[in-house]
Parts: sequence; structure tokens; C-alpha cells
Amino acid sequence: MKLSRIPLLLLIIMMFGNFVTYGQYIVKKVSGNTTNTSLDGFYYALPQTVLKVDLVIEKIKKIPGPLAAYAEDYLGVIDYISANSQTTRLLNASVTPLFTPDPEQYFYVQFPADKSKDEKAHSFQLTDNGTLMGFGMDGAIKESAMPPEIDQTFIMLEGNEDFSYYADYNRKKKIDTVVRKISIDTVTINRFLFKTSWVDKSDKEKANEAAQQILEIREARFHLISGYQEVNYGESIKYMNSQLKELENNYLELFLGKEVKTTDIQTVYYIPKKDKTRDIVYNSPDGNHIEILLEMNNTSPQLPEKPLEKIDNIYYRVPQSASIRITQNNNIYFN
Repeated sequence: MKLSRIPLLLLIIMMFGNFVTYGQYIVKKVSGNTTNTSLDGFYYALPQTVLKVDLVIEKIKKIPGPLAAYAEDYLGVIDYISANSQTTRLLNASVTPLFTPDPEQYFYVQFPADKSKDEKAHSFQLTDNGTLMGFGMDGAIKESAMPPEIDQTFIMLEGNEDFSYYADYNRKKKIDTVVRKISIDTVTINRFLFKTSWVDKSDKEKANEAAQQILEIREARFHLISGYQEVNYGESIKYMNSQLKELENNYLELFLGKEVKTTDIQTVYYIPKKDKTRDIVYNSPDGNHIEILLEMNNTSPQLPEKPLEKIDNIYYRVPQSASIRITQNNNIYFN
């Protein structure tokens, strides 16, 4: 579990009026094409918090072997993979707050007619993405950091989904015996004719051959490690034993199935919602979803939900901090 605390600006659906005591700015909320923007002015947007959630996820996929139906008959085992399944396990998580313009909260500010050009240019300060940073502040407009480009990154793959020795020679020779009876007077002669053809092997025949191959590999390993074979008792015997063991496992997978593990990074961009402190950020096929939990710290003063609207109000959002947890099956991976 990764323990850390980060400051976060959560979305608060409220507006606070900053009454302008000089000049007459007219602020209008942009609503489609109904807002008159023909006069001298500019647009600004209210910021919203977007959480960049990086998840390191391990996926375990279970694949049944092509000869799984014969595992009990030829190997005498009952613990084998009989159906496809996939489980997901969260390994690590991290959360980074980003601030972007809220597409639902754009405003148009009309400048007072009595303001000079320089006063108009320096009264408001915006970030490079168009959100309001300040009013009546000194200094040039500051630029906000652009979020980095995020790609889904593959990290590791253990195993593959192919069964190597199932793609073996699939033909067998079939010999049919045809008996012709030839009767000459009171003598009957049986004449045997042999007809040869090539047919596909059945799964049962493949299972029988694979089981025989497993038995031969185990006998070869026994002869190797018991000293029956005269080999160099150094690295050579280790190498041969490991190769025989790998070959045996490949044939066993035809009956028992296999597990394929992948570990990758999933990046999720989550926008906090009002009055929703628990939500799913990653849907797992096995139902073990990854959730995000938000807990408001109540560090800002209580403000009215719907303040008095006036044409000279400047609307903005008040910062609020919160604690964030990323969990799966009640286990905490980020706090």
C-alpha cells in the first residue's frame, strides 16, 4: 500500500460573487449561441479537477487444454482447468490531480466602455487553457503546466496462449482389409486385399499419444538423474534435466491447461462528482472492481449553494481539499 497525502481541489458546484466597485463589467454565462458576444470582451472558464489514476494491474487468464476432456481418463487427475476465466489483481496505484476547463461553465466578460485598452488587458489573468486565475493582479499571465501524454504501457507477459505440441502431425495411416471369396466348384478361396488411406487423428487418439509421450519423458528423466545414462555430471545434466522437465510440462498443459499472466499500466481520468464519494474506476471481468473513495476535509468555509446573481459578479470556484483512497476487495493501494 502506498501511503501519501496530496492536496486536491475538488469540484464544488457553487459560485461566489466578487463585487466590482469600479467600472461596470458585465458577466454572462455562455449558453449555446444565445449569448451576445459582439461587444468588446473575452471568454473564461471555471476550473474542474480531473484525477489521473495510474493503475498497475496483474491479469491472470486461465485457459483449458485442448485435451482437458481426457485428463481424468489418461492422467487420473481431477484438478485441471475446465473453462476459460480471468482474474484481476491490483499491484499498485497512484493519483495525480490535474486542472482543466469545465465545458459546462464558460462565461463571457464584457469590458466597461470607459476602460482603456491597457486596463482591459491587465484586469483579468487567465491560464493558457482559458481558466480564470485572478482579477486585478499585477504581472503577466502565467501558463499552467500541460498534462503529460499518457499511453497504456505493456510491462510483462508470462507465458503464451498457444499449446505447442497440440500442433503436431495430425494424420495417420488407415489400412482396410477386404476379403474376397472365390468359389471354384466345391473349393472356396479367400483372397485378402489391403487398402491403405490417410485419415485425421481423433482427440482420443491424440490424448493417448500425449499420455504415452509423458510416460517416456519421465522414464528418460529417471534414467538421466539415476546415472543410467553416461553424461557429464556438470552443467550438461542440469541442462538436459531442465529441457526434459519443460517438455513434460508442455505435454501436461494439453490436459491440465495453463495460466497466462500479464502486467500492464492502465491510466484512468476521473472527474469527481458532487455528493458521490465512492465510484468504480476500473471494471474487472471477475467482479473485483477497483474503486476510488473520496473524503472531504471541509477546509473551506460554508458558502451559499446559489449566491445572488448580478451582472457585475465574477464567478469562480473555491478550492476544497480531500483525501483519496484506491481500493480493491477492501485492500487499500493508495491513501
